[in-house]
Amino acid sequence: MKKTLLPLCVLVLAFSAPAFAGSITLNFEQYPEFTQITNQYAADNVTFTNAMQLVAPGYDYYDYPPHSGSGVITNDDGFEDNPSTLIMTFTGDDPHSLSGWFSAPSGITIDAYDSSSDLIATFTGSTNQSNAEFMLDPGTPIAYVTFNAAIGADGLTLDDLTYTPVPEPGTLTLICTALLAGFGMLLGRRKLDWAK
Repeated sequence: MKKTLLPLCVLVLAFSAPAFAGSITLNFEQYPEFTQITNQYAADNVTFTNAMQLVAPGYDYYDYPPHSGSGVITNDDGFEDNPSTLIMTFTGDDPHSLSGWFSAPSGITIDAYDSSSDLIATFTGSTNQSNAEFMLDPGTPIAYVTFNAAIGADGLTLDDLTYTPVPEPGTLTLICTALLAGFGMLLGRRKLDWAK
């Protein structure tokens, strides 16, 4: 019986790894100051629009301090005084929640949308000379998130954005099927042993 179940256990673990993958945190420590952040985090299934890397102390970090390290991103499309909405788009398995840290002395609005562009969660807040945590947890997959500062471009910074990718339904189906098959084989083997 042990020989029969060993390949099954290996199969279940192989397919269940994506389902139990841990959360991903983007800490924005990887790039030089004033880098336009677009697809640099594509390996983490995220792209950005209107995002620029800032590194302390080369920016006004007294009003916009980083939560950790020295790197943050701001809502800037590279054209000064041009109001811009920073957009974070998920390109892989959409997460059900997103959290992170922000600085926005004049105020911030964070909106989460599903794949149909329907608004599914909103956060508003402000913080002066510190940073504060936000959480979006609509309980349904988030396709993209918009970050808007009340004063427009360079009006906010973001740091340590954390999300947990949700596996595709096909992956969950494979896991459940493998588990059911394993239980079925185990019960069938026990019935044969009891019949003897």
